[in-house]
Parts: sequence; C-alpha cells; structure tokens
Amino acid sequence: MSFLERVEQACAAFIERTFAKTFPSDLEPAQIARKLVATMEARTRGAEGHMSAPGAYIVYVNPEDFARLAEHQAYLEREWAELLRDLAGRVGIRFLEGDPNIEMTPRESIPAGAVEVTAVGEATVPIDVAIPRPPSARRFHLRMIKGVPAYGVYFVEGRARIGRSEESDVFLVDPSVSRTHAVVEVDGVEPLVRDLGSTNGTFVNGERIEARPLRDGDELMFGNTRMRFEMSGA
Repeated sequence: MSFLERVEQACAAFIERTFAKTFPSDLEPAQIARKLVATMEARTRGAEGHMSAPGAYIVYVNPEDFARLAEHQAYLEREWAELLRDLAGRVGIRFLEGDPNIEMTPRESIPAGAVEVTAVGEATVPIDVAIPRPPSARRFHLRMIKGVPAYGVYFVEGRARIGRSEESDVFLVDPSVSRTHAVVEVDGVEPLVRDLGSTNGTFVNGERIEARPLRDGDELMFGNTRMRFEMSGA
C-alpha cells in the first residue's frame, strides 16, 4: 500500500469515528480534517522512512462558520491535532516542531462553507481553489459529484489543470488521482477534456479517453473522483 493510500485509509477511518456523525453542518469538521491532511501531505519532504512535515497549522474559516464552531473550538483543535499525529505515526512522518498544533481563526475573505489551511511560517495556500468565472456569455464549470470537497464547484476559464498537485487549478484530495492528471480546455471551438498520462485514466460517461469534446451534463471521472461538466449561456 502506497504512502498516500495509507494516509487516505487512516484519515477516512478517523473521520468516520470522530466527526462524521457528530457535526451535521454546512462546513463539516470532517472537511477541515481532510484539508489539514492534504496540507500535511503537500508539505511532507524526504524519502519514505525519513519524512518530515510542519507541525503547526492555522485553519481559516468564514466568521459565520467560526461562530457556529467556536463552542467546540478547543475540542476540534485537539482532535485535528490527534488526527495528524495518528497519521504521521502510521506512515513515518516526523513533525519539525514536535507535536502538531492546530489553531482555527476567522477571516473575512473566506467564503462561507470554504476553508484555507496554512502551515505556520509559510505563505497562505488556499486548499479550495476556484477558477475565476469567465466574463463571456458562455460559462463553464465542473461540479463535484463524488469527492473532496463534496460541495465543490469550479468555474473554468481557458485551460484548467486537474490533479493532486496543489498547483492544479482543480485540486483533488484523492490518492487515485495523479498529481498532473488531466486538463479541461474551454477556449477552443468546443470544450474538451484531455488526459495527461494519468495512472488511473480519465473517463467521460464511463468510457476511458485520451481526449474528448465535452457536452453539457457529461460526467467525468478522475481516479475515484466524479464531476459533472456544465455550461450555460449563449
């Protein structure tokens, strides 16, 4: 089992046990937990057996979401830290600052229901990446059907890179997705999706493709993540 598969398996088990049935809200602590894991994974350096990652993280949420979660803040921060400690122990990650520490804080610029996670001492790296809405009459976006975050809608303009690399325009927290998995292009005669040599392939309506024009309502699959391509306007 690969490093990422072990992380995802342990993360899923912990979240089911700790958060999934306790906080049925718009911004789930489980969603925040997954973004913390994604940030830790993205910041991990070194070869297996000698891996290290930052231990201190700040979770930024909208003030309304913060007000709703503030009653449980101390509990949540402890549980998130325990999740990272548990995962690190399972896959052999050493924290640079000792035991992990999580701090949740409100930020006006964060949309309701979204979250940003920053490793302390580094520039803010948004985990939910939304591609700007195009100014033209035709609008294109990818809507999450199955994946993380479950509520994700990504507006596409020009060329959108899809993958597990946080440099991707559509950043997917899915170990079955390649770091550079596929690209959706909407600036040509017709929109299309192109696989970029991914390990597990790109599928359109259940068929594996190398490149395929897209129609409104087409269902795309990248690894285990499913999304629907939607267009509107003239």
